[in-house]
Amino acid sequence: MSEELEIEFKNLLSKSEYNELLNIFNAREKDFFSQENHYFDTADSRLRKLNSGLRIRLLPQSAELTLKTPLGLHLLETTDQMTLDEAHAYLAGSTIKKDGMVGRKLTEMNILIEDLRIIGSLKTVRFETSVPEGLVVLDKSTYAGKLDYELEFEAQDHHEGLAFFNQFLEKYAIPRRIGKNKIARMKDAMDENERNVKP
Repeated sequence: MSEELEIEFKNLLSKSEYNELLNIFNAREKDFFSQENHYFDTADSRLRKLNSGLRIRLLPQSAELTLKTPLGLHLLETTDQMTLDEAHAYLAGSTIKKDGMVGRKLTEMNILIEDLRIIGSLKTVRFETSVPEGLVVLDKSTYAGKLDYELEFEAQDHHEGLAFFNQFLEKYAIPRRIGKNKIARMKDAMDENERNVKP
């Protein structure tokens, strides 16, 4: 169980920009790993209205339940670790564990766990590399029939992180594209798909 401030800067990428950055960092096949995010909310989108997100993330050897809530300019991440078997059992029941830090935090937010349901899923192939200023992350994500590419940079300090991130974009001539976070992009794509199938 953990709680930490997520100081993260993001930028959407084109496919060619994504591939160029992978070449710059000499990414090899063994440097990638896959993860699945399964997102939860209430039927009336109470978490979304609070600018918060809740997910179960399946990693190659483990899983985690994470609640993201606004805190200043960034997000507070509250996480409970789980085994893959535990995570699959919760997903099969379209629910989350009640005990732990996430459950307590949801109670403080007046969100009933019984009201939560899975609202969608997203798969990401991720590349990470450490630099002196922080962690550079390159994601290729698929969700609701969409595919996108994203650069993330995790830092310990907001001002230093932002300065490095802006310099990084300028150095590699990448236009600033402030996109929505993954859960919002997934939900938008699902809403668009729903509108398109209506007569």
